[in-house]
Amino acid sequence: MVKETKRVNYIDNLRWITVSLLVLYHAAMAYNTWGEANYIFFEEVKLLAAIVVLISPWFMPFMFMLAGISSAYSLKKRGYKAFILERFKRLGIPFVFGMLVINPILSYIADVYHNGYTGGFIKHYGVFFTKYTDLTGYDGGFTLGHFWFVAVLIVISLLSCLIIKLADIFKKKYVKNIRKFKIIGGVLLAAAAIGTFEVYAFGKRIITYLAVYLLGYYFFKDREFVKKIAVYKWPLTAAFVALSAANTVIYIFIGGNETLNTICMYGAFISGMLALISIGHDHLDFTGTFSRFNSRISYVYYIIHYPIVVLCQYHFDMVNLGHIINFFLTLAIAYPFTDLWCWVIDKTKYFRILFGLKGKK
Repeated sequence: MVKETKRVNYIDNLRWITVSLLVLYHAAMAYNTWGEANYIFFEEVKLLAAIVVLISPWFMPFMFMLAGISSAYSLKKRGYKAFILERFKRLGIPFVFGMLVINPILSYIADVYHNGYTGGFIKHYGVFFTKYTDLTGYDGGFTLGHFWFVAVLIVISLLSCLIIKLADIFKKKYVKNIRKFKIIGGVLLAAAAIGTFEVYAFGKRIITYLAVYLLGYYFFKDREFVKKIAVYKWPLTAAFVALSAANTVIYIFIGGNETLNTICMYGAFISGMLALISIGHDHLDFTGTFSRFNSRISYVYYIIHYPIVVLCQYHFDMVNLGHIINFFLTLAIAYPFTDLWCWVIDKTKYFRILFGLKGKK
């Protein structure tokens, strides 16, 4: 049995592999077919927009579930006070840094690209911190950008501590049948995750993310529980692929059929979460120099990939390479360049602190 304070390699590997998809995802956003301005938008290309739709139903819920699993080990090891302090160090410092340095880059490029802004980057800070519109930053105004994930994860981490503590108190005082209590709790969390999938707060599925985070904490941290699910990994994977493909084809290439589209989207979300955790459990439970490095810098990768993607797209567009060539060249440059910057940050003491990494020993 794996002790609850020990790192589980397949969770770390699932996280960095999932995060690496964001370069592909955000590069494809510049070609979306649903009218989203993005920081840069070139033209509608259905095959590229399909990449976004294919990934969207399961990606962020899966990230929050992995965070919930990791929190189970961290909370067990550190206790509530140290866990909360660690969350602020690991997530809070990068969030502040992102608001001051990284998101202004995205907003500035959007203002130049969409609105023809002619001022310098430093001057644009005055625009960034005073222009509050839809908060996407696509018009050059203030935005949380991709740091919304960090902000929501901080809130969910804190809120989950309260929920977990209250649940423990309730269980000790009033619950006699622990197994029944866990089953009921699991059913309620799963129902909340699925039932609120299309319920948005500030444009995000906050309740779903909280529910899957807690499912990760209570259930998917248990390797025996995951092992039972993994027995069905190939049927789950087949369903995941089929439902994801159907959701994408209906939404991008056919249109209409909203009910069927919704069913496929929900199916892709549910089967995807179960299939991916099962595949990870059976095939990604290993470690090595490469995987340890990528596991260590997964949040750094998340933070810096987006400005690199947008900067590549912007500068390649200036030399008129063509939009399709721009896409593939962006991938070819952004992937290694993001890895390079992650390596530099990992090796630099003060960068490590700004990006939430532990100081070098």
